[in-house]
Amino acid sequence: MDRLSGKVAVITGGASGIGEATAKLFTEEGARVMIVDLDAHGGARVAEEIRAKGGQALFVEAHVEREEEAASAIQRTVETFGRLDILVNNAAMRLYGPVTEATEASWDRILAVNLKGYAFCAKAAIPEMHRSGGGTIVNVSSVHAVSGRGGMAQYDVTKAGILALTRSLAVDHVEDGIRVNAICPGPIFTQFHEKRAAASGKPIEEFKEEFARETILKRPGLPREVAYGILFLASDESSYVTGTVLMMDGGWSAI
Repeated sequence: MDRLSGKVAVITGGASGIGEATAKLFTEEGARVMIVDLDAHGGARVAEEIRAKGGQALFVEAHVEREEEAASAIQRTVETFGRLDILVNNAAMRLYGPVTEATEASWDRILAVNLKGYAFCAKAAIPEMHRSGGGTIVNVSSVHAVSGRGGMAQYDVTKAGILALTRSLAVDHVEDGIRVNAICPGPIFTQFHEKRAAASGKPIEEFKEEFARETILKRPGLPREVAYGILFLASDESSYVTGTVLMMDGGWSAI
């Protein structure tokens, strides 16, 4: 079943991890996809892998925290595919350390990417979705938007802000035929964590066990698993869902 047949989607941060898995799943479900990322090599690779399997995907390099570049990526999508139905806001960055080590520059940087980037992409996408007869926005947040942890205050603050942005967008644009939801992944084992595991010197299974020890399921999630949650929120299967949050955290937030 092609749950996204005829739909056009923009996926930011689509060059790896959850974004890559989502781009590939969406095209399997019939969507045409524009991958937006700073990683030119990774973005081009993902688009080529999709096309090699018969899907339709292109890549555009952009800094989503720059309003002009975010708008340009959306405009290129519409010029190429003729419409826009789905936006997956996924591009994000991480900073480590407590608030006492944060600087004005570090706050400006992470707030720009993780919050302004989402808002700028939504700002550009909403009028195009309205012209296409409506659409859906899925904002990728984190379990740590609702569950505190040490050493990542700046990142966690931005992920909590994404939930507030999601609710506000849902209320403001319901009359435009647009649904807006957020998804909160827990410990998802991506290429980023593969590199961290290698750098730690620990056996991969030991790293995974420690990485996911706070979950009920006692294992890390896979990018493809989160992609299925995003697919649900982006498709008509969730037609009565807006302004809410889907937790995909292996039970972390239930403890």
